[in-house]
Amino acid sequence: MQVDIQHSIRTHLAEKTGLSVVWMFDGVKYPDEKPFLTIEQLPNSISVISKRREAVQTIYRFQVGVFASSSFERGVLQEKVKRIFMFDQIELLSAEEPGKSLGFFDALVTDETPMSAEDLSDKTTYHRLYFDVEVNMTYGKQGGK
Repeated sequence: MQVDIQHSIRTHLAEKTGLSVVWMFDGVKYPDEKPFLTIEQLPNSISVISKRREAVQTIYRFQVGVFASSSFERGVLQEKVKRIFMFDQIELLSAEEPGKSLGFFDALVTDETPMSAEDLSDKTTYHRLYFDVEVNMTYGKQGGK
């Protein structure tokens, strides 16, 4: 489910913003041209929410980065991306079977963090911001969601 949710968020953001969305992993390189977005997995939380483990909740967490050409552009993209997360239902797409829809889900922005460049010679890290995003899923013992 982790991969399906991350794939779905990446696809939805690309469609709604028209920007490249980079799936972050070890060794990936940023695009040369701004603006672009990134998505990266953060630690998840798992909680048993009923007796005898009949239902378990997983909170999937992601960090979505906004990389802009100017502080003005970052502010515009910040509002656009935030509104997507606040108001859109995101189609849950299968990462293994392209085009297969598994339903819909909501995503919650828990934090917005603007970042300054750590290395002034690295212009890619200028004008960036990160959203912490959560997706809650509840699973039943019988394999249901």
